[in-house]
Amino acid sequence: MPTSSEGAVTILWNEGTVGEWASLFARVSRSTLPQCFAYAGAMGRTHGFVPRLGLIRRGGAPIGLVQILERRTLRLFHQRQMHRGPLWLDGAEPDLATQEAVFRLLRRACPDNPLNRASLLPELAAGPDAEAMLRRCGFRRFGPGYRTVWLDLSRGEDELRAAMARDWRQRLKGAEKAGLVIDLDWEAKNLPWLMKQEHEQAQTKQFRPMTGALAVRIRNALLKGGGKGDGVLMVAALEGRSDNAAPAASALFYIHGGTATYQIGWSSESGRKSGAMRLVLWRAALALKGRGVGWLDLGGINPDSAPGVTEFKLGTGGQAVESVGLFR
Repeated sequence: MPTSSEGAVTILWNEGTVGEWASLFARVSRSTLPQCFAYAGAMGRTHGFVPRLGLIRRGGAPIGLVQILERRTLRLFHQRQMHRGPLWLDGAEPDLATQEAVFRLLRRACPDNPLNRASLLPELAAGPDAEAMLRRCGFRRFGPGYRTVWLDLSRGEDELRAAMARDWRQRLKGAEKAGLVIDLDWEAKNLPWLMKQEHEQAQTKQFRPMTGALAVRIRNALLKGGGKGDGVLMVAALEGRSDNAAPAASALFYIHGGTATYQIGWSSESGRKSGAMRLVLWRAALALKGRGVGWLDLGGINPDSAPGVTEFKLGTGGQAVESVGLFR
């Protein structure tokens, strides 16, 4: 299935080199982790998925990218997922008619029947027009969309602080005066330790964490030269400067193209009292900004099941968004 067409819109599948894909991916202003090639490689090693890379063109000119993960079981059944895509080049989201043509092509690439299971979480803003368009393309909604907060790091430091909620900014000031020492680790060497904390807090708070194997493999793939600008950052706030200083808070960020995703965050009891996670997130944002990252995806929010986390992320002054839903 090298190319599929719908009028002037085509998707060229699995053509070109990974380097060419990475160069195009770097042109996406707000990329998403599940659409980056390093994520596909980690999902392949962990869960057996194989990526299908699609270059979206209109009139022969590239306008976007889409990555589908595929897995075959028992030689009969196919599972395909396309999460948080397609992505558009240079921040130029096309008109609804062009997007509809793209999703008609994705319907052909991701059939849903007894032998083929599809799961699509489109990176489309929630709304009746988008949902109606997907229904016209043959998709059926079976789950809620993804909700997150986007933080624009292209703004100046003063502007970023001014956009914070007043309480968030005040607690950040308190954390800055608490004597915490910030450690920036651009290789996430202590990720196994952070994943242990993540799994322990998941048992307490009853949420489903990312597996340690997948987290480490995504880190490794990003560090081994996935695409332009790819990498990781693990930030820790330590209670003092001694070699055995206790960590008060820590967070992991994946960098994919010109975007970073806040993946994991943890605080100790004393760290929660001092507001250490606010300092970790703030210093991480500045470090990522200094590296040329333009947007920080703060990860999922849910006001019903995780009101505290939602309030924390919204307090940064970022833009809350919700996608149209989960479809098959």
